[in-house]
Amino acid sequence: MTELVERLQLAQSTVTELVGRSEEAGLIQRKPSRTDARSTHLRLTAEGDRRLAGAFANIETEHARLRQALAALDN
Repeated sequence: MTELVERLQLAQSTVTELVGRSEEAGLIQRKPSRTDARSTHLRLTAEGDRRLAGAFANIETEHARLRQALAALDN
């Protein structure tokens, strides 16, 4: 999870809690590394992937609305 801590720029304890909650919600799975006993790999579940795709779809919709609103201000 060290890489995730660095990428998110959050405290280790915060990332550990977020990962735990995500795992409990069925959004991710932990898988021990085959080569490094200290490492754990995280994988999205099908539900996690579905929700992530939905989040990005919502973002695109909001971007389109914002672009329209800004374009209307230019007129």
